[in-house]
Amino acid sequence: MSTIITKINNGVKKMNQQDLYTQQVIKGLEAFVPAPESDNNKQTNVSKMSKIGRKLPGIKKNEYFKFNSKVDFSIQRGTLTKFGASEVGSIFLGADAAAELIVSRVLKSFGKEVPYKDNLHIKKGKALENLGFDEFLRIYSDNIQVLHKNKYANGIDKYNYFKRVGLGDNLVGATIDGWFVNNQGEAELLEIKCSDSNYLTSAITEYNQTGNFLDSKYFFKYYVQAQVQLACTGLSKCNLFFLIGDEPINCVIERNNGFIAKVMIYIATLDMEVGRMCNIIKRDKSIDLANIDIEDLTNHIKLLLQDSEYYSDLSELNYKDEFISFINIVNLNIGAEEQELLEKHLVDIQSKQTEIEKKEKENAKELYALTKPDKDILKDIFGKLSMEFSLTDNIVYRLGKNIFALNSGKRAIKDRFKLITDHYDYYDINDISSRRKFSISNPVSSTSYAI
Repeated sequence: MSTIITKINNGVKKMNQQDLYTQQVIKGLEAFVPAPESDNNKQTNVSKMSKIGRKLPGIKKNEYFKFNSKVDFSIQRGTLTKFGASEVGSIFLGADAAAELIVSRVLKSFGKEVPYKDNLHIKKGKALENLGFDEFLRIYSDNIQVLHKNKYANGIDKYNYFKRVGLGDNLVGATIDGWFVNNQGEAELLEIKCSDSNYLTSAITEYNQTGNFLDSKYFFKYYVQAQVQLACTGLSKCNLFFLIGDEPINCVIERNNGFIAKVMIYIATLDMEVGRMCNIIKRDKSIDLANIDIEDLTNHIKLLLQDSEYYSDLSELNYKDEFISFINIVNLNIGAEEQELLEKHLVDIQSKQTEIEKKEKENAKELYALTKPDKDILKDIFGKLSMEFSLTDNIVYRLGKNIFALNSGKRAIKDRFKLITDHYDYYDINDISSRRKFSISNPVSSTSYAI
């Protein structure tokens, strides 16, 4: 079996080793130690940061909104009627997130939007955003001609983009963090994300290794934001640059028009649902829209959600099932006997993973003794996989209806097999003739709004 391996991402992790530059670690190895960053290099980086936040090229007059640096940002923000690129991903993250988005859109339609508050969390994000620009420029300066922040000198956002998608107007607007011109003369987006938590690190690494953007719903939300920003700006590449802990990590997101089209259909459907709810409220004579407060109107909208078929479907939607087709997957073309054997191994792995996780939760103090037999079995199975099948780490494979990836570099042996979907469908190996189908866990039904 031959496999073509495509490098998905050049997401190389780089750490600041400045302290090493000023030390003579081992006498006689001075020639191998890089010199400290000179003042000239620092000046070059600074000069590549544009002092003027320029508008993106290729944007027409009716495809952007320019904020006024002298007007309160919250007032200007309230005048924007389009969905924000950063909120679109909430559609796919379950009942609570979808409800919050729908309620906020209905409130906004009636001019009852919850006032924008520049709280400590937002202020912290803005401050770290500047650090993000500096770090990105420090690491990738060699491939950057000039970098533009989408800001005025006083820190207020400058442009909101909504380039037309297809024949219709764009329902989404994107206020990007910045953009830069690479050495090939192409414009790329830069979106900076800062976090004190390491919960995203695994999902970021997973994406950079395999191209799988479904590992975490929070990373998926950022991926949706990046794709929608590309749609709103007309560009082809977005850099999701994360500042997490001590190590900056970059994810390069390539534009996927099929993915964007599917997301846009969901947005259009949600927009129609918001319009339907607004019409119901307008016709309700018991509601005094001129005087009703936000809390009462919010409660009324939540009651309407209970009868919303669209909201019900969103609540049951499994984002992994909906978007699994957009991941680069290698189909395994192997014989029937090999497939049966491989399926058996994968089923055994999945079963033991479940057992280990269960025992870890229930018996933390006796963890080692309880899980060692299961881990020993896993080691044996992984050994058989390496001997009997030519499977490559960090490649997403399809075997029948099941999609999975292997990573032998994982420290915990139970983590070396990853099922991309939420359930594993397989056949009873001991009764092949009957081909009775089983499932490790009950699959979540996908929405009826399948596209």
